[in-house]
Amino acid sequence: MGEPPSDCSPLISAASSGKLRLVRLLVEGGAQVNGCNPRGETALLAACKALRGEPAGPETVKLLTYLLQNKADPNAQDRAGRTALMYACMERAGAQVASTLLAAGADPSMEDYSGASALVYAINAQHQPTLKVLMDACKARGRDIIIISTEVGVNGGPVTRHYLNVPPSPDTSPVPCMSPSDIVLKTSSPNSPEGENVFNFRGPGE
Repeated sequence: MGEPPSDCSPLISAASSGKLRLVRLLVEGGAQVNGCNPRGETALLAACKALRGEPAGPETVKLLTYLLQNKADPNAQDRAGRTALMYACMERAGAQVASTLLAAGADPSMEDYSGASALVYAINAQHQPTLKVLMDACKARGRDIIIISTEVGVNGGPVTRHYLNVPPSPDTSPVPCMSPSDIVLKTSSPNSPEGENVFNFRGPGE
C-alpha cells in the first residue's frame, strides 16, 4: 500500500496503510467510518486506492470486510465520482476484493464523472478474474451484457467486436489501447426494452 496523504484523518490514514489493528481501535473509539478527506475519500475508498496495483492479500480483505461490517458505504464516491470498486479494478486488487465489495452492495453499474464504471476499468486493467466477477454480478441482477469495443485488428486497422456475457479476449484485443470512448456496454433484461443502454462509456460530448 502507498503512503497516506498528510491531510488524511487518522482512520483514513490507517486504512490506506493497511493497518487493521489500528483501524479497529479507531472505529471502536468512535471514528466515523464514512468520514471523508478533502478529496472525498472515505477509509474504504482510500484502502482500495492505496493498493497501487498490488494483488490484495488476506489482511487487506480482512480490513475491507471489517470496514464494511461497520457500515462503510461501498458506493461512496470521491470528488472524481469514483467508488472503492472502481479503484479496486483500476489497481488490479483481485477478484476477492471485488467479490467482497459486491457482496456488501457495491454497484458495478455506477459511473464516475467521466462516464466510466468499474466494468470499463476492469477491462482496461486487463484483469480477467475481476471482470468475470463483475459480469457475474450483473447477470445475477438479470442483465445480459454486450460489450462493443473498438480494437486494433491483425492488419493494424480498427475493428469493432461484440462480446455477449463474456469479457474481451486478451489474446486478440490490445485492451490497453482502449479508452472509455472506445467501449460501449449495453444490457437487457426481461423487464426492459431490448438493447436498453444501461452502461454507456462514450466520452464527454460524444
